[in-house]
Amino acid sequence: MNTPELPLASVRPYFSVVVLEGEDFGSLTEFLLTSGRGDVVARHESDGVLAFVRRREDPPTWAGPDAGFTDVTHQLTIALRRGGFIVVCTDRPGQERLQTWLDRQPALRRYPSEVLESALIRGEVKNLWLRGIHRRTSVKADGKVLSGSSVEQTLSPHEDGSYVAGSARAALPLRPDLLLLKGNAGTTPRNALVWLSQRADFETFTAMATELLDLLEDARAQGAERPDFLAMLASPADIAEVRDAFEVIVEDPDTLPAGALSDELRDLALSARDNPLPVTGFPDSAAFLLDGAEVTPELAGDKVRLDGDSPLLETDLVTVYYQSGHSYSRGRFWQARAPEYPFRNWRFEDFRGWDIRREKPRADSPQQIHDHIGSDTSLFDWVARHYAHGWLICDDGPGEVADFLHVSASRVLSLIHVKAAKSDSRDRDVSAAAYEVVVSQAVKNLIYISRGHLRPQLSRPPVRSPASWIDGQRVRGRREFLRQLDARVATDDMRVVILQPHVTQRTYETLRGPAGRGSPELMRLHLLESMLNSARQSCTGLNADLEVIAGKE
Repeated sequence: MNTPELPLASVRPYFSVVVLEGEDFGSLTEFLLTSGRGDVVARHESDGVLAFVRRREDPPTWAGPDAGFTDVTHQLTIALRRGGFIVVCTDRPGQERLQTWLDRQPALRRYPSEVLESALIRGEVKNLWLRGIHRRTSVKADGKVLSGSSVEQTLSPHEDGSYVAGSARAALPLRPDLLLLKGNAGTTPRNALVWLSQRADFETFTAMATELLDLLEDARAQGAERPDFLAMLASPADIAEVRDAFEVIVEDPDTLPAGALSDELRDLALSARDNPLPVTGFPDSAAFLLDGAEVTPELAGDKVRLDGDSPLLETDLVTVYYQSGHSYSRGRFWQARAPEYPFRNWRFEDFRGWDIRREKPRADSPQQIHDHIGSDTSLFDWVARHYAHGWLICDDGPGEVADFLHVSASRVLSLIHVKAAKSDSRDRDVSAAAYEVVVSQAVKNLIYISRGHLRPQLSRPPVRSPASWIDGQRVRGRREFLRQLDARVATDDMRVVILQPHVTQRTYETLRGPAGRGSPELMRLHLLESMLNSARQSCTGLNADLEVIAGKE
């Protein structure tokens, strides 16, 4: 049966196109016609033009299999060839299929992302979608969405240097030859996607596509320099620059859409997340050994795939960190721009005689933990011994504000969070994971710094007889502590204290000195201190400061 002719004069699509380079228009049109579900019910094909409508019938998302309802949709796809360039307009599912297909097509390429950035993100940026390439942590957002009149001015190299500019929407340049491309345009450079929030008849759509290609080619001819503000963000890197992997992180599989992983692959991801595999890098290559098996990054189109035995390498869960300062994430290598600022508030203490691998006294119940503090060698006992001046309470238990709270004679309020070290070896390695949970808890509990929340919460102890001290002597109840809390004024200092002795002063000073240069441990220290600096900014935003107590050796 012949497919009816699609009357182009009747279509008014939104201008949302994927821009490609290459001559193989035939393979593209064959893919577009055969890859979707449903029947093609109208079609137009002429020299350099394919337009068709696909009809789909699906049950509504809210309906069960026997509900008897059907949603009918008609999806429009347009492909235009202009010289050695092609623009494709289709719906979101069609775009996703196209992006996957392009990864396997050497004859067709996405338009270079750096040219799209140069041409379309020059004006005032109205929206910016950022995706993090840093190690996933609850104290720093995985992504950001910024909106405003000129949001590029809000970026910070410290705060945002580990984010990638995924998409942007900015003011188009004012040029006499741009008669139709006006206002604001959005782009996702890595997918060669450009969109404007306006509909156009077919003739206007075609003219807009021509203006877009002219704009992009002009930017390429002038050198395609990235906008200045993007220098504060992570940027794509050439595989030839990448060397010496030192850590592989597997994200929580729940970050992917439901059904994206099989049960077997999900279990494998959970195991790899909780038990990181050993990594051996090569000083002159982006390849590495993962648990003894070689993994080789390879170019696949304009993306990178990790060629190795583990099925996890085919997912978006794997991030690889390199000594060269690069990271691999979601099919690309990136160069983070964040300065490697040291964390300034380390406090190194002597823990000889204390069991740094144990947080709390040995006990069978929350009340017994409170009762036994002071008669053991756990880190809780260390706190009771070393905060022996002023007013101290333990708040360990369900709904705790912190493990301990302390008010000094000068009315400094400290919220103390305790976490055991993973090892007591003098040669223990730096570990960002050892600090991640306790830092996350400390940041989440910043809400209690407000006196309106803190006072009522502390008036309801987690156990019947909470441990309390005045100048190192046990007292009954919290009455005196609460009196001192009430006596504080808004200008009195506050501190969030994290007691985690896993890092040692000896290791820290070695890594920060000449001997640490080029060490994988130094890169792990950078990851840890980046996390602590981020947490400290959360504290200072509430007029508090962050201090981390670690071990001397």
